[in-house]
Amino acid sequence: MWRLFSRASNSPEKNPPRGLPASWYRSEAIYQLERRAIFSKRWILLTHFSRFSKSGDYLSFTVANFSFFLIRDRDGNLNGFHNICRHRAFPVVQSRSGSTSILSCKYHGWSYGLTGNLAKAPRFETVPDFDKPQHGLLPVHVHVDKAGFVWVNLEAGEPEVNWEDEHDKIDEKPRMTDFDFAGEFTFDHYWEMDLDANWKGVIENYNECYHCATSHPLIAGVSDLPKYRVEPNQSGSYMEHHIFNKETSDAQFRRAITYFLPTTSITVTDKFFYIQRMIPVSATKSKIENEVFRHKDATDEEFAAINAFYRQVLDEDKELCVGAQENLNGGVFVNGELHPSKEKGPLHFQERVKQMLMNHRKKEEQQGGQEIWPARPKFSETMTDKLQEEENFCSQLEAASCMSKPELAW
Repeated sequence: MWRLFSRASNSPEKNPPRGLPASWYRSEAIYQLERRAIFSKRWILLTHFSRFSKSGDYLSFTVANFSFFLIRDRDGNLNGFHNICRHRAFPVVQSRSGSTSILSCKYHGWSYGLTGNLAKAPRFETVPDFDKPQHGLLPVHVHVDKAGFVWVNLEAGEPEVNWEDEHDKIDEKPRMTDFDFAGEFTFDHYWEMDLDANWKGVIENYNECYHCATSHPLIAGVSDLPKYRVEPNQSGSYMEHHIFNKETSDAQFRRAITYFLPTTSITVTDKFFYIQRMIPVSATKSKIENEVFRHKDATDEEFAAINAFYRQVLDEDKELCVGAQENLNGGVFVNGELHPSKEKGPLHFQERVKQMLMNHRKKEEQQGGQEIWPARPKFSETMTDKLQEEENFCSQLEAASCMSKPELAW
């Protein structure tokens, strides 16, 4: 079982807890390892099933340069696919959201059904032995939990990580079951924010309120900040924010916040809930994507007020994350000592990231330093000698380059 809080323990230590080195927040080699070790094979919370009300409704996503989409088929099932045409890799879905009866690639006209099957490949009917069933869209694993939230896992084949084992029945916890997400809330709008900051710094900032007293006057005005704490669950896959309001606070600021490794948080209040995805774009850039759902009883004034509250908080957080990243890029700062309880969230998150990266890199070293991409389909049965030769040529070059990176010298 994962040993919690080894770096955040309150017991006396010779070495007090410190943050990850600054190089981990600017290194391209680290970012590519994160894509392989985390985003290729961990479960990622994305959205809510209520976004897919009818057959053909779809949403598209890009997380750590992995492009994929979710679509509801005619039987009511939610399917996920990499947003890659099997012909020449052009994106099949062009918009963030929409509805369609068939998925058609505008490059050469290859078309797919809502279950990912190849429906049409123009002119290929004249190609001998062309096997249409072998050219369907590449699937991703989809899990809809008991609260209606939608998760994906990009690993090809059977996922190494089991959702039920990883997430410790989170969908049965009061902070999920106390709300009728599908019946009382409706999707209202989406908005996003680009940040010149590493995704880890954004998530660490989100999972502590040590900075709230100096940076968030709205939160400081309604919350009893000394009591605010962030607690990881036993399996280490999510963190619950425990918030205590001042007696003078308005009831609308009663809220439950839960962060789910690796990217997503859910904030619920009496007036709305929103899904916040904090996703990497590159080694030093990230994006915050927000899906906002309105409670059926919220007045226009109340809904506008709660939206304005959180938008101001995110603007303030952006300033903090971008400012810190500028110095992380500068090459002077190495790392700092973190508070064992006030920054328990960042310490826990950093330990989880470090463990996942090192475990994956160890597997790669056992294979001679060759990169392991869990999201990459296995075509061993159909791989020709020519393709194998070309793949080996490239992978050997990449392995040699990877082994020369100082950031990966564990």
